[in-house]
Amino acid sequence: MERDNISERGNVRVSVCFPVHFTIPSDPGHLADLITNHRTCDRFGAPPSAFSDMPSDLTDLTEFQETSPHVFSMWMSLERKIDHLLWMAHKETFEDKDMEQGVCVDMSAGGACIQTGRELALGDTIHVRMSPPTFPVFLVETLGVVVSSHRDEQDESKWRTRVEFTAINKSDQEDLITYIFKRQREILRDTSD
Repeated sequence: MERDNISERGNVRVSVCFPVHFTIPSDPGHLADLITNHRTCDRFGAPPSAFSDMPSDLTDLTEFQETSPHVFSMWMSLERKIDHLLWMAHKETFEDKDMEQGVCVDMSAGGACIQTGRELALGDTIHVRMSPPTFPVFLVETLGVVVSSHRDEQDESKWRTRVEFTAINKSDQEDLITYIFKRQREILRDTSD
């Protein structure tokens, strides 16, 4: 598997367990534009990141990453740390009381399985907000389409809803991929002991 091939990296699925928030959006088209064109933390009143006004084709960013990978890596690390500080200073902004709570039980860069308190209809578009348990902390918002929803075998009062992401910011997706591979290494280390 090539490291830069997002379609191959998107197929890696790992078991996780962390809270997520979700809702059915009233205007998914507008929200999809916000999600894909701006990093999640940029939409919460934080100062824009250096890459928030990137062109949609990301040619300049890709060229920067290829010509100066070390500087690019340091730059993105600094951005995530700034995001973490902003998140800590404005934590209440990220917690929307109108969103339902669920638990992410497994995920890949292209989708997630969420344990919810109710059944969601196949084909529904849902807005998901998540912050995987890692440091530095990052927040990801995505839109996804419900591809399956069935009762949880271990807890009959819950539902397992599989969501395929349809709108996600590329930088947020890269953060998710980094988290997924870190989580995969943790699982492999635990099973080898």
